[in-house]
Amino acid sequence: MNRDIKKAGLLVHLLLDDLCERVTVGNTGNVLNDYAEYALKWFCPSAILACKGFHGFPKSICVSINEEIIHSIPNDRKFVEGDIIKIDLVIKFNDWYADSARTIICGEGTEEDIRLAKICKECLYKGIAVARNRWTIGDIGFAIQQHAEKNGFSVMREFSGHGIGQVIHKEPSIPCFGKQRKGYKLKTGDLLCIEPMLFAGNPRIVKKEDGWTIRSADGMQTAHFEHTIEIQRKDLPIILT
Repeated sequence: MNRDIKKAGLLVHLLLDDLCERVTVGNTGNVLNDYAEYALKWFCPSAILACKGFHGFPKSICVSINEEIIHSIPNDRKFVEGDIIKIDLVIKFNDWYADSARTIICGEGTEEDIRLAKICKECLYKGIAVARNRWTIGDIGFAIQQHAEKNGFSVMREFSGHGIGQVIHKEPSIPCFGKQRKGYKLKTGDLLCIEPMLFAGNPRIVKKEDGWTIRSADGMQTAHFEHTIEIQRKDLPIILT
């Protein structure tokens, strides 16, 4: 395994741990963004929060709230009790990228919102469990979709997981749905980002006026989890983040 992507993945993991602890009532996305910049600069000055400037994105992390599911620009809206917060970040270290996302409920959430986040996280690990040498992208999407829909949730159709490495996004695309034994066949050493994105309601999406934020069209709650992994020759993949 490349040591630099392993380091990038560790940095992502540690920073996400820290940011999740700061999802508290009264905090804001901008505070989390500023803290992420400060913490990474202090901990590893040679690493970069790679979202900033990617296709013109203006901030260093994504902080999506409630019906927002991905790509939300951090702002000064204060978190309130029960908000479902999704934090997504990418770190570049010595030209290698790692990417991860988590869903955290601020304070006490409703039973259904807690269940949405729980099932989304389970979908991530269902997908990772079939990310094996000579298996396919369709196997991953099938595992995610089946678990989500069995539990009454719907999956993202328009956006997907992706390959990663010395660029942030590359082929193959890894949808949250699929057919077994279909699509790209995984091989040893592939670096992938698997990221289930779930809706409590209809999966139709709209883009907000800021040109970035993607939210559910029906205003229902959403969840998002993501890991960067490396495919192994025989065993389960290595989770880098």
